[in-house]
Amino acid sequence: MIEFLLRQVLLILQPIGIVWASLIALAVVLWRRRQRGPALVAAVLVILVTIIGGTDLTFWMLWQLERPWASVKVADLPECDAALVLGGCADPSPYEAGGVHLTRAADRLLMGVEVVRTGKAPVLVLGGGWMLVNGQRKAEADAVKAWLTSWNLPADREIISLGENADTRAEALHFAALAKERGWRRRVLLVTSASHMRRAVAVFRAVGIDPVPVPCNFLAAAEALPRWIPVGIPGVTGFDNFGVWSHEIAGGAIYRHRGWLDDSSAR
Repeated sequence: MIEFLLRQVLLILQPIGIVWASLIALAVVLWRRRQRGPALVAAVLVILVTIIGGTDLTFWMLWQLERPWASVKVADLPECDAALVLGGCADPSPYEAGGVHLTRAADRLLMGVEVVRTGKAPVLVLGGGWMLVNGQRKAEADAVKAWLTSWNLPADREIISLGENADTRAEALHFAALAKERGWRRRVLLVTSASHMRRAVAVFRAVGIDPVPVPCNFLAAAEALPRWIPVGIPGVTGFDNFGVWSHEIAGGAIYRHRGWLDDSSAR
């Protein structure tokens, strides 16, 4: 019990906990001053913060995106011409080992190396965007390629950078051009986060590439610990999950509006 109470105190001392407690205090003060309208607004915000950060709702929302891909096993993957790792797994950095800073989606990079290392594809293709480093544009894929090459990971396999890509659509178009140039006849292993997989597969199908999904970075599955109370003090995890979920929902709507998706046979 003492350990539980200490965790609750630590949650309250986090930024989201402080905002939540402050909103509760504000709602109480406004109500006592008979400022009913502002008090109700503050109360609604308290409820929203509690639902997003203090319950498992966002876990289940995110799990709905990840669940269709949970049964995919590396050992069952077919051999393909290449494995493509979509960007977002690392940032160029002059301060980190190897010149790269790994992000929350770094599982993509590990999975890509693993499928190539185990012989599922002879070539590892890297996607990603770019960022400014010391005033110069640095492509994520170039930085990751240099790091993997210096470590000989995966050993004796070709690594190709797609350069700078603005989004998943650009990665798909660049890869389609590369596949045509190389004369690849088999399919590509598409490595990305499970929550992003449905949209990514639909984007590649829209440009004429039928990818083999290789999901990873299962965020909801990693948090599947049952709570003994249904509601708790809000924390950052729920907001992180909500951010990933809303990004995919909004991204899918925008891509569909632009005609960038072919999800007729997506899971």
